[in-house]
Amino acid sequence: MKEEKMQNQNKNQTIEDILIKHNAKPYRYEQIYKALYQNPDVKAWEDMFTVPEEIRKDLAKTLGNEILTLNPKTTQKTGETEKVLFETHDGHSIEAVKMHYENGRNSYCVSTQSGCAMGCAFCATGQMGLKRNLTTDEIVDQVLYFAKQGYEVDNVVFMGMGEPFLNPATFEALEIMTHKDMLNLGSRKVSVSTVGIIPGIHRMTKEFPQINLAFSLHTPFQDQREKLMPVSKSYPVVAVMEALAEHIRVTNRKVFIAYILLGGVTDSLEHAQALAGLINSFEEAYLFHVNLINYHEVPGGKFKRCSEASLERFRKALFDAGIRSTVRQDFGEGIDAACGQLGGEAS
Repeated sequence: MKEEKMQNQNKNQTIEDILIKHNAKPYRYEQIYKALYQNPDVKAWEDMFTVPEEIRKDLAKTLGNEILTLNPKTTQKTGETEKVLFETHDGHSIEAVKMHYENGRNSYCVSTQSGCAMGCAFCATGQMGLKRNLTTDEIVDQVLYFAKQGYEVDNVVFMGMGEPFLNPATFEALEIMTHKDMLNLGSRKVSVSTVGIIPGIHRMTKEFPQINLAFSLHTPFQDQREKLMPVSKSYPVVAVMEALAEHIRVTNRKVFIAYILLGGVTDSLEHAQALAGLINSFEEAYLFHVNLINYHEVPGGKFKRCSEASLERFRKALFDAGIRSTVRQDFGEGIDAACGQLGGEAS
């Protein structure tokens, strides 16, 4: 029973239990959190030399000596992209990606689930099915792994494996990432992408209004979206857009629309015009921004990239309709690390 309890609570809760047991002074909490989340030299509990030995030993005995809850299995690099395959304590596989931009900043794409239940037709993760939700520690430790190697953590995007809003631990992870004594990321340096889980959008509006919110749309047509993304049967396009418009009204923050261009499927001029019409039907249209993503092919997949001419035609149609858009920079396609390619290689 004690072991089960420890697995169900995150590191921070366990740290608090241990400090209470040792009647530790209040400053010990901040001291341990900063060593854990902000000091790259602290990779094990025994490395916290400013903490009394009896507390360090208790932390190691309870949590295991290594700070990370994930086991890094393999690393692949290409250009400015690094993908790490992690294994959880119970043998599930997840992947995280580090992307280094020309301006010097590092962005980290993290997973919230091993696999995914959404079944999107064009996504490698969706073809895995859902294995399980990740714990709060397993989400945060994907970033912590890179931080402990001395990399700066400039941005974090919840765009890896899984649907963030179907895992309650996502919100606990966001709290740790933005807390001043923990990872200490500014809210505007964190982004969460959803396929349109409306209760999650409402919770985000209430609890984390300054964190960037992205909606993976990929087609403006409800009937086509139901075929490509079955979740649309439960959360129709217009209903999701209304929730996003409410988010904008409350937060006055930009919302991003992610749009994958599937060659010959979602990249037509008709799609572009319908997308523009959908956005312009809301008074908040000026705060919607479309991120155009050319499809990244996966082995055995039935979809293809669109041509550069189609992409440019699509972008121009949005521009002519007054819709702001950006063509997202490709990262890691050669190592299956790009959008929609994460498949948990060891699964």
